[in-house]
Amino acid sequence: MKFDLKSILKGLEKLSELSEQSGQRVQNGQSEFGGQRAQSGQRAQNGQRAQGNEVIVLQSSSHPVEEVEYGDNNREYRISFAINDAFEEGKSHAAEVGMLNTYASNDEYGREGDLPYVAVQMDDEVYSAVEAFKANGTFEGALELTPLSGKFYFKAKMEYYGDMMYFYGLDRCDGYWENNGLCMVYPKSYVGTESETKLMRVLDEVAESYKEELIG
Repeated sequence: MKFDLKSILKGLEKLSELSEQSGQRVQNGQSEFGGQRAQSGQRAQNGQRAQGNEVIVLQSSSHPVEEVEYGDNNREYRISFAINDAFEEGKSHAAEVGMLNTYASNDEYGREGDLPYVAVQMDDEVYSAVEAFKANGTFEGALELTPLSGKFYFKAKMEYYGDMMYFYGLDRCDGYWENNGLCMVYPKSYVGTESETKLMRVLDEVAESYKEELIG
């Protein structure tokens, strides 16, 4: 049997290239099971993270944020809320994260991966928490859980991929999008600080102004 040294070397080079690409996908938090997905907590490792010794500075004003979402039979809903001007809208590339707004006190735009951030989320952690609360009145890992009525089931905190999440559990678009969360994610080092109190107040104001309007 003859061996073509040139072909063998070329094949080894291709295998090395594929291995490098696969490693890069893992570093970026991408999975090819069911399409490319990135957990927001993993993405934050590649973004800007506010440090626990950096005091959160809020603005005295807020601005509206809105987005059109589709429910059952492609009915259109306008989702809106008001958020503190220290946060700016960013673009999320993950299907599980919508209406992303990141803390950007010195920037004109928000950036995916930055912390702290506010978003509507429907990833596995949030979905499971809201689903469990509906069935049992609580969920594993719940901290400072407060049951609510009206548009939200509860508000609570939980650990989230090495960070902290303060969130409101809800269904959206007349129940079409189940087990979602209106979320604030921030570094765990903020727990117990004045900055955490400020961030929780930001989300409380977002939740208070949150609206869904059927428009088509």
